[in-house]
Amino acid sequence: MKLDVIPVAGKIHVARLMDTTAIVVDVLRATTCMVVGIQNGIVKIIPTSDAAEAASFVTRLGSRDSLLAGETGGVKTQGFDIGNSPFEFSVEAVKGRTVIMSTTNGTTAVCASASADNVLIGAMVNATAVAKRAVELGKDVVIICAGTDGAISADDLIAAGAIAEEIIKGVGKAVCTDTVSVSRWLYKGYMEKRVDIHEINHCKKLIELGFEDDVKFCFRRDMTDVVPVYSYGIIQ
Repeated sequence: MKLDVIPVAGKIHVARLMDTTAIVVDVLRATTCMVVGIQNGIVKIIPTSDAAEAASFVTRLGSRDSLLAGETGGVKTQGFDIGNSPFEFSVEAVKGRTVIMSTTNGTTAVCASASADNVLIGAMVNATAVAKRAVELGKDVVIICAGTDGAISADDLIAAGAIAEEIIKGVGKAVCTDTVSVSRWLYKGYMEKRVDIHEINHCKKLIELGFEDDVKFCFRRDMTDVVPVYSYGIIQ
């Protein structure tokens, strides 16, 4: 098996995803919210590339059983029902609903991964489960990091490293790119407390906005075995 990490979703080339399983990671916070939301009973998530597209979906679907979720610049988008905090994706808020979601980085990354044969949603909270599922599918794996505003974000690389470690354990041996090695080194540094997530720019921004509890939650390992799948524009 070949294993690769794309450090920023905007650098994806369609041909690079052909005949692969893609794992999309936006640990802070979109893919974490998607995993938590599916676990808590969301019927389906429709990721969109921007807030206007999300709003148009609600117009077509009706607001009775749908929710608008997402953020702009880290805070809940004006007019949306919920933001991009995993605590807002509670059973009470989302069970039985269709969630139309737009975030600055994560939902765009999911939409950009559509050319892969399989697209899985990954985060720290389901790292082992998503790795296991990718191994079971038997194809080369590409872990796609959303990044932040078009740049590398170390938080995503740490989560990618955690998932990569589990994939390598599952297959025994994999042909890895340098970006896989870098991600694994970062993850190891984080686990050994040599890498402080509070020094990561994206983490610092969220903490300044009052989301420190979100950061702590999003870095909790293996809280669930739920592995959402993106197919034909829908996450379930």
